[in-house]
Amino acid sequence: MTSSFATARSNFRQREDIHIIAAITAVFAWGIGPIFNKTMTVDPSAIVFYRILIGVPLMTAMAYLNGGSLSVDLMKRTALPGVLFALSMITGFASVKMTSIANATLITTVQPVLVLFVAPKMFGEKLRPRQILYSGFALAGVLIVVLAAASTSGAHLSGDLLSVANVTIWTSYFVLSKKRRLAGVHSWSFLSAVFIWSAVVVLPYGFIFSNDLGAMTNGDWGRIIAMAVGPGVVGHGLMTWAQSHVDVTLASLLGLLSPVISTALAWAILDQSLTLWQSGGAVVVLVSLAFLVREQRTPAEASLGHET
Repeated sequence: MTSSFATARSNFRQREDIHIIAAITAVFAWGIGPIFNKTMTVDPSAIVFYRILIGVPLMTAMAYLNGGSLSVDLMKRTALPGVLFALSMITGFASVKMTSIANATLITTVQPVLVLFVAPKMFGEKLRPRQILYSGFALAGVLIVVLAAASTSGAHLSGDLLSVANVTIWTSYFVLSKKRRLAGVHSWSFLSAVFIWSAVVVLPYGFIFSNDLGAMTNGDWGRIIAMAVGPGVVGHGLMTWAQSHVDVTLASLLGLLSPVISTALAWAILDQSLTLWQSGGAVVVLVSLAFLVREQRTPAEASLGHET
């Protein structure tokens, strides 16, 4: 039975679309995260504090269990991505608390647009007029979503602005992490080092600014652990592993599934409303970005081989 399981696992890992499957699974895991965040009783500073406190040993264990390790060279190469990851966590978690889940997640769908303007220089991709046009439509759709928020949706401009900051920082991290993966850095080792650097920023931040470090309930602990395993291990782990094989723009497009999942769950579980204009704006964003990525005609990137 063990032999059959090992054979099935090996065959599954050899599928040509295994990295796409991994990226989609990661996006689904990310989509659930905002629901856990929104339903916690403590402030965002406490959430990121405990999220990273649990994440560091968890990611380090995953690195060594999957054949990775830590080194001085790796720590040097992950310093900037680690700081960016920390800032993205701080702004991202705060934005979900300070505005509606629909706004916080849909604003992040402009990531593929930002990637398009970075990719030509970093990855040699060419930008065409249609791509610029679709980018404009996508940005207009996001503007509609933000400005048309219902008063009952929990949307606030301050939270929306934090979401804008988050997507800018996250895009920088996303592109840098892809560069490190293309350079051959082990995915779990990369994440472990990133979380260690993030702890250097997040833990002092949480300790100084949070008033709720001692106010965690049993439910909060359960949600924190769920976030560490779901969006953390499954989400970041699988996406980082897939990045060396999946085109950066395709990875961004797959990320569009995340706000759809988050918004649907917020409507079903948290009773957060969406106006007709917001729904229309969301459709404009998703359709524009779908056409935008469809315009991409980049050469296939070289594979690095499966990690054990």
